[in-house]
Amino acid sequence: MQGLKQEKAVNMDGVNLLVSILLRYPEIGTITFDPETDSLKLTFTLDNMVLSDKFEKFKKLLISSISAYHYLEKIENAKIRTETEVHENTLFFHVWRDMDTVSQDEIKLISELMDEHFGDAIIRDDASDAEEDTDDIQEELIDHMLGNVKLNHVSERIIGLWEEGRVLVFNK
Repeated sequence: MQGLKQEKAVNMDGVNLLVSILLRYPEIGTITFDPETDSLKLTFTLDNMVLSDKFEKFKKLLISSISAYHYLEKIENAKIRTETEVHENTLFFHVWRDMDTVSQDEIKLISELMDEHFGDAIIRDDASDAEEDTDDIQEELIDHMLGNVKLNHVSERIIGLWEEGRVLVFNK
């Protein structure tokens, strides 16, 4: 007789966090929790034309800005990694952050720097325009959910992304 396979319940705080981050920061095309490395991966999708010396300088600026933020906030032992991937005419810029030290303010910093330097080159879903009236509420919600996820670690890999005007979340 074959046993029934029991699926684990998905951590809804993790799912809600991914959805809230994507809604608040439409510059982020995809966001992933990786339980093996206990990290959050933010992926920005850009036109390939930005791959240049300017982009390499930007990556250094981004890392130094995050490091300055960590210094000011007295955050120690933070892990950050970036990677650039090119497929045909699209550039994917990945930023990994460890879940123990990542904060909503840091996600905001990363998103604002990306938008400031590459706003027109960022590929966004048509329906991904956030309403500015709800930004403060969204940020408080993200702070709260980040705290919950740090306490109750996500045990499964979950991915959130924009597709045809909707945010979709998958566990993998």
